[in-house]
Formats: sequence, structure tokens, C-alpha cells
Amino acid sequence: MKILIALLITINSYASITSIYSTRDGSYLSFNQLLEELPKSGFVVLGEFHNTKSIQEAQARIIKEKAILENKQSSTRIMWEFLNHTDQEKINESFNFLLSRSISTEEFVTKVAGKQNLAYIPIMEVAKEFGNAPIALNLPRELKKKVMNEGIGSIDPIFVPAHHYVGGEDYLTRFKLAMGGHAPDDMVAKYFLAQCLTDSVMSDEANKNHLNLSFIIAGSFHTDFFDGTVSRLREINSSEIISLKITSKELYDEEFIIGSDLFGQYADFILITQ
Repeated sequence: MKILIALLITINSYASITSIYSTRDGSYLSFNQLLEELPKSGFVVLGEFHNTKSIQEAQARIIKEKAILENKQSSTRIMWEFLNHTDQEKINESFNFLLSRSISTEEFVTKVAGKQNLAYIPIMEVAKEFGNAPIALNLPRELKKKVMNEGIGSIDPIFVPAHHYVGGEDYLTRFKLAMGGHAPDDMVAKYFLAQCLTDSVMSDEANKNHLNLSFIIAGSFHTDFFDGTVSRLREINSSEIISLKITSKELYDEEFIIGSDLFGQYADFILITQ
């Protein structure tokens, strides 16, 4: 059964989004129906494939139109995996330059995240329109590398959330598969520890900076199957959390729609972009 072909025929196109599927009731939705399904307040987790233009354009439209629908532009927070929370003051300073038109959105993204991440300009344009600086969720690479080489006790405890834990067997199994299934166990353990610390830190920063309606932009491996960052966030925040997996036609796998035999459904909603 060619699910992708069928849904492209039956579902209208919304900008770069060609189809929206709800795993909760097994139905296809319009873009406006999706907006109504998302929480009026709480968290919307936008699990993504990085640096894919159509995906970041879709994320920007979801954030903008949902915030406008709920009239919550001023209290909407855009939270981004690619930024280190230790740099938040510098990010805020650069964002003020963006608001004052001293720099362009392209220059802002280049300054805070690197030129390789210019696909995120549409999302930062929404942040600019709302007047809210993006919230940094991650830890610097050098701290995670230190954890990998010397253990979690090697870094200042202020960087390790109180609720941190190493993920379960399903997450570890997925992680091993993502690494190719051939890496030595000691190497897998080191990288997995850094992965789980990232999940803990991102959920912690999201929780601390949440006001009303928050959008978390993170790689889908951190959010697939309601695991990783999503599972940790649910432990520390009682707000509604809805998870999306956003893919493109080129990256699409039919399993995204039907779910995994081993791990279940990927997210509450699956979006496919041009």
C-alpha cells in the first residue's frame, strides 16, 4: 500500500506541508485542524530532521499561526536545541541587535548558531516578529565531551539537572542501531551518557523557561517514541505536551505513519513536507 501517494492525493497542500497524520486516531488532518489539536498552553515538541529547508519552513508556520490563533505571541517561547544555555545572555544581546535592525536575521543566525544553520532563518523571523529571543536548551560540546571522557562527576554539578538519568533499554537499543550496531560497548556507553545528559538538560531548560506556550525544536531522535527529552519533560512539568515528527518526502519512511513494531508510534502527529 502506497500510503504516501494516497495521502498526497487526498490531503490539500499547506505551504511546504503536504500531509498531516494523527497517530492518535489514525486520520489525516488539514493544517487548521492540526492547529486546533495543539494545546492552547503547554509544549509543542517539533521533532525534526536538521537543516532541511521545507521542514524549518513548516515549523515556522506552525509556531506563528498557532501563537496568533491563541493570541499568545507575547508569551510564546521558541526553544532550540542548537543553542547552549550558557550563552543565553549573549544570544539575548544579539537578538536585541536584531530587533533594532542593527543586524539581519541571517547575521543573527550566523552569529549564534553558525552559517551552516541558515535553514532556521524562517523560525528566527517568527521570534523577531513576536519580540522574544529564542531559548537555548543545550550544553556546550566541550562539557559533554568531558563527561564522555571522564564521567558525569567531572563537570560542575550545576550543569547536571537533579532529575537526570540514563535512558532505558529501548532508548539504548535505538541508540545502538543509530550508531550502526558495530561500535564497542564502552564507546556506546560514553556517547549514550552524553545523549541522555542532553535530554535531561534540554527538558530542564524548557521547564525553567516555559511561560504559556512553548515550541521545542530538537532532532527527532531526542523526541521519537515520546522518549528522551519528551519523557524527561513529562516527569518535571504537568503541562500538556504534544509531540510532532516532521519529515520530508525525501526522508519519509512508511514506518513513521504505521509505527514501529518494537517501539510503537513515533509521535502524536506526523507531518510530511515538500
